[in-house]
Amino acid sequence: MILLQRSAILLVFPAVAFSLLTACSKPENGGNAGGNASATPTKLVFGFVPSVEADKIAENAQPMADFLSKELGIPVETSTTPEYAGLIEAMASKQVDIGSLPPLAYVIAKDRNAAEIMLKTSRRGSLTYHAMFTVRADSGIKTLADTKGKRIAFVDPSSASGYLFPASYLKGKQMDPEKWFSQTMFAGGHDSAIRAVYNGDVDVAASYDDARNKLEKQSAYKDVKTKVVKIDQTGEIPNDTISVRTGISPELTAKIKAAFLKYKATPEGKKTLDDVYEVDDLVEATDADFDPVREVATSMNVQLENFKKSTAPKAPAAAPKK
Repeated sequence: MILLQRSAILLVFPAVAFSLLTACSKPENGGNAGGNASATPTKLVFGFVPSVEADKIAENAQPMADFLSKELGIPVETSTTPEYAGLIEAMASKQVDIGSLPPLAYVIAKDRNAAEIMLKTSRRGSLTYHAMFTVRADSGIKTLADTKGKRIAFVDPSSASGYLFPASYLKGKQMDPEKWFSQTMFAGGHDSAIRAVYNGDVDVAASYDDARNKLEKQSAYKDVKTKVVKIDQTGEIPNDTISVRTGISPELTAKIKAAFLKYKATPEGKKTLDDVYEVDDLVEATDADFDPVREVATSMNVQLENFKKSTAPKAPAAAPKK
């Protein structure tokens, strides 16, 4: 387990300036990045970020990609980036055409003129969610006030529920993460943050509520809700999006949106959406729906146009510790 001292970690606070990401290499498929925005691509790439293991997301999302391929008459491939900022950059550089972008990642991508929103997700009938703070049940930690000097795992600097909203919530309680915790890390995925608490590698984790659900389905972590308990939560956060990269024609965008709406109404679609991101519905969305994310980013002095891909080490996968 790699842990970073607070003096070494990359955090999105006023004292830290972020430089622009360098451009990724040109996509292999000229159809995706062609200069004529109205031209029909020869393939579409559907990008995801890791709420769970990358290979598992790709496997779970394949039925959705297959359905889109048939509906659109264009091959659709899946791609999972190791970091949230990687998906933003992939859309900006036209390597990814459709992105399952979390709220902060979408706002950053939109600010960079890299993405246009189509749909937003619903979970358990709600269009918003919370971030939660979890600890081991046997840690003696009952409230956030008990976490001073402890070790915390966030998820990713570009994650609303895995970093931005929890950090803002802590600062609002006069618990500046830079000073409050002795060690801080970015785990790379929500399940990885919970697993770090489960294994005793950190004392606290910030993740979406309830990131334990996915781990609970794995035999090694079936007792995760007994061993890892929630002690607090943030205010409401807009759910994640399905967006297209800027440059996709309005006609193709409309077809892609219609295909998603058709798929989500099928039994297979309902299962796939739940398997991938625990989504129970897809609904129309507008850019203004994500103004609350912008407001929190502004309060935290996050410079969206200069947002840099994190270079913070990730928590390696580890066998469960009982």
